[in-house]
Amino acid sequence: MFVKRLQLGLIHLAVAMTLVPINSTLNRVMIKELAFSATLVAVLASLPYLFSPIQVFIGSFSDRHPLLGWRRTPYIVLGLVFCVLGVILAPLAAFVLVDNFLVGLIFGLFAFGAWGMGFNFATVSYFSLATELSGEKERGSTLSVMFFMMIIGIISTSLLVSRLVDPYTPQALIRSFWIVGVIALGPWIAGFDKA
Repeated sequence: MFVKRLQLGLIHLAVAMTLVPINSTLNRVMIKELAFSATLVAVLASLPYLFSPIQVFIGSFSDRHPLLGWRRTPYIVLGLVFCVLGVILAPLAAFVLVDNFLVGLIFGLFAFGAWGMGFNFATVSYFSLATELSGEKERGSTLSVMFFMMIIGIISTSLLVSRLVDPYTPQALIRSFWIVGVIALGPWIAGFDKA
């Protein structure tokens, strides 16, 4: 069971790593460096939470429609791919907003929306998997491991991004988001399981 907990924790870690650049670094850059209104930034950053009701549908759908015999893994994979895609595209969208607001806004809605959809796909699937694999007695231990790894991931990603964007340049910001996206694939591959 320890290996299963570790695998689930690695998936949670990977998704948490994509959270940091989107919800902290990019918000600050868009408001301070690019001088966007905090309202616009808040609307873009809130997209994942607007999509959260879809988790009920995703969970129900994955229970009834396994893909290639897997009920959770395809949705976890899809979710993390969308999270990484959103992280890579979000800073580009912010810079497009500076040059062409309408195109940048559409691009931003797509980038933040991709991350939000990915977050919702992945989290509902791996929490459902954690519930199934743990059983009632082991559920607390499994969630403790998952959230401990998430906290480690958030702290380490924050430190990494702060080093990568010091000094701040648009190129450094874009590069740091790419690096985080690629690194997030590592724990996900290590935690991958056919379930």
